[in-house]
Amino acid sequence: MLTAPVAKGILKHNPEIVPCIVQCSTHFEIVIDGEPIAPQRMTTPPTARKFKTLTAAYSYLRNFLDYERGITILIAP
Repeated sequence: MLTAPVAKGILKHNPEIVPCIVQCSTHFEIVIDGEPIAPQRMTTPPTARKFKTLTAAYSYLRNFLDYERGITILIAP
């Protein structure tokens, strides 16, 4: 599980990595190189940061992680 500062560093230093926004049953998660982004406060057991809307996840990538390249969106069937 990646923390936000680590995720930001990975995206900044490796332009080949494309983050994914994954739709789960009730929320969306951001996954970078197979690792989800952790919430600001770690939980026990660790779980991924959950976004209620696709727009919120996209906004988090663009604004908080300063990511400006392509994004893959995976929608579960």
